[in-house]
Amino acid sequence: MLFPQWLSVSKRKTKAVGRRIVVLVALSAGLFSLPALADSGTYVPYSGIIRGTEGADPVEVSILNETDSPIDCQAALAHWYSDELGRIHPSGELTVTLWHDPETGVLNLMNATEDRMPVEALWCSTNTARTRLNLPISAGAREAKLRFSCRTGTEAGLSCIATGG
Repeated sequence: MLFPQWLSVSKRKTKAVGRRIVVLVALSAGLFSLPALADSGTYVPYSGIIRGTEGADPVEVSILNETDSPIDCQAALAHWYSDELGRIHPSGELTVTLWHDPETGVLNLMNATEDRMPVEALWCSTNTARTRLNLPISAGAREAKLRFSCRTGTEAGLSCIATGG
């Protein structure tokens, strides 16, 4: 026998005691982390967002619709958000200004409160097809204009290719 008889307990009591210990340890871990939170200062929601265009360069993005149907375009933003850029009627054009951060290479869309919203991709779609516009994301100086031409008839159904600035 590994333990003396007076030290042994039933399985049912062991499970109940084990659960209590797990709960006690979990609660203690939360309480011990409170002093670290207090030392770091008060959390302010959205405190890491960069506001305004200072230090960023404007990049005019133009999208031309060379199809026979309307195209809807969106920006896929960081953290699973998206923003409607607009609808382009046949032979129409949509122009949007993005802001390029030359230090990081990030292209940003500004919201109504002048928050920089990092753009991960631009997408355009018809009722039957969708395509991604390839944005050149790189640090340093860059072109002030990007121009895309959207056409149907490719094997993908819709393609928007860069045609220069």
